[in-house]
Amino acid sequence: MSAETSTCRSCRQDFSIDESDRAIYARFDVKPPKMCPPCRARLRLAFRNERSFYKRKCDKCDKDVVSMYSPNKPYTVWCYDCWFADDWDPLAYGQAWEPGRPFLEQFEQVWRAVPKAALIYTRSVNSEYTNICADSKNCYMIIECSNNENCIHSYWIQQCRDLTDVSYSHQVELSYECDDCYNSYGLQYCKGCHDCRESYFLLDCRDCSNCVGCVNLRNKQYCVFNEQLSREEYEKFLAGARLDTASGVEALRAKFAEFLKNQPRKYAEIVNAPGCSGNYMKDAKNCQECFHCYDAEDCKYAEHVWRTAKDCVDVSTAGRNAARIYNSLNNGVDVSDHLCSFLGWSSTFLEYSQSCLNANHLFGCTGVRKRNHCILNKQYSKEDYKKIRGEIVAQMKTAGEWGEFFPVRFSAFGYNETAAQEQFPLTKEEALAQGFAWEDHPRGTFGKETFSWEQVPDSIQDAGSIDIKTAVFACTNCKKNYRVIPDEFSFYKRLNIPLPRLCPDCRHARRMAARGPNKLWPRQCSCAGASAANGRYKNNSEHSHSDNACPNEFETAYSPDRPEIVYCEQCYQAEVA
Repeated sequence: MSAETSTCRSCRQDFSIDESDRAIYARFDVKPPKMCPPCRARLRLAFRNERSFYKRKCDKCDKDVVSMYSPNKPYTVWCYDCWFADDWDPLAYGQAWEPGRPFLEQFEQVWRAVPKAALIYTRSVNSEYTNICADSKNCYMIIECSNNENCIHSYWIQQCRDLTDVSYSHQVELSYECDDCYNSYGLQYCKGCHDCRESYFLLDCRDCSNCVGCVNLRNKQYCVFNEQLSREEYEKFLAGARLDTASGVEALRAKFAEFLKNQPRKYAEIVNAPGCSGNYMKDAKNCQECFHCYDAEDCKYAEHVWRTAKDCVDVSTAGRNAARIYNSLNNGVDVSDHLCSFLGWSSTFLEYSQSCLNANHLFGCTGVRKRNHCILNKQYSKEDYKKIRGEIVAQMKTAGEWGEFFPVRFSAFGYNETAAQEQFPLTKEEALAQGFAWEDHPRGTFGKETFSWEQVPDSIQDAGSIDIKTAVFACTNCKKNYRVIPDEFSFYKRLNIPLPRLCPDCRHARRMAARGPNKLWPRQCSCAGASAANGRYKNNSEHSHSDNACPNEFETAYSPDRPEIVYCEQCYQAEVA
């Protein structure tokens, strides 16, 4: 059967549903979706507030907390200790299923009534200021992370130690301002590097050490801007670069950006991933249109599928032994058979449920832990659960709701507070017109800084006079105030890193802007034979197509109107071999 074309009910653009899609939907017992993959992802992400935090009171113990729910939200919000305590029962908020009423209407009553955790983290030590995290120790403001220690202001890091401002990285230590790095140590301002050490401003390097400003190198040491130096020459350059100063870092950042314009890029960051399409993929198999995919298999239309995820479709975060997850958000750590659910950990057979842990066979539940066979937060026998679940599924299929994610009214957040705004930015007017909420409650303070940047020493080694416990800085970009915590300050001094002039949110935004979007375009290889088509790069070796233009075409996150030199796998490997 050939592919069929459907029109997205949200953006009104056409999208294709092919035979493999139909097989997936049959396996999950759902109808083909009514929205295109990007709009499905945007809807899910509009439910995830990763980093819009506020001060408020715990509605149970009255202590001050940092919360993803602004104080003006109409929900009951509890601190971590109160929410995870055993002195309350989420089933106390349950209600019996009423066959004559729409299921989602009944679920909404339960969902709004059950207390919500100010931040979500579990099995962590001295890491109370983290969100959507697990199994971490001595961490501060890390988000979407697990199995880390001594990490600060980082995003999507796994099994890392002693990091600040790092994103999408695995098994990295003692590093700063890096993205998409693996099994590396002592890196600063690096991206897409594997098995590298003690280097600065690298892009897509492997097994390199003591290098600065290099691109596409393999097994090199003491290189600067891809030129081989002696150890003495390298050390002289590094000392002269003055990377302990803000001015030195920005000068080298600008020089590196110019250098990158004349270097080829691989069409996608795909490493050891047969049968895969997407970007930022490593050690994966048969994953299609996936982005940030690590150690996953048989996934499709997914973002953040990792650490043995398998058969996960239309998901935004699933990992650590996640299997058979459909149209869900943030489900991980030994989970399976989730449908249209989010924030489900260590659970199986969750459907239309939220924030449930260590539970099995839940339908329409919120905040339930260590329970089985519950519907709308009400306990049932196994037999009654099966019967009532069947009735609800039949009703939802008749209404055309089964398999569709929650309507946007179920999001507890304004669109501008969520990950959706980061990937699919909208103005307030656009968001409201499309049915999303918008949050106008102010985040942070402005004009409260205790120093101007002219008063702050350029070098971190001269910043000892600053009382970091009371110092308040102003971001040079958004002007919002921020602090540098003592552990962060010690980290900067230890690694000779100047105090950051941008706030944590703007530093995160800069790293995200350097990544490709979660979208693919058809494009032809930029190799024209002996050089790149634009003439800015001369090849180092002869390619299989000789002096002719490379005929290879591919799908890439580099849109055709972008200026980068984009090579196919074969041409790229010929240059880096």
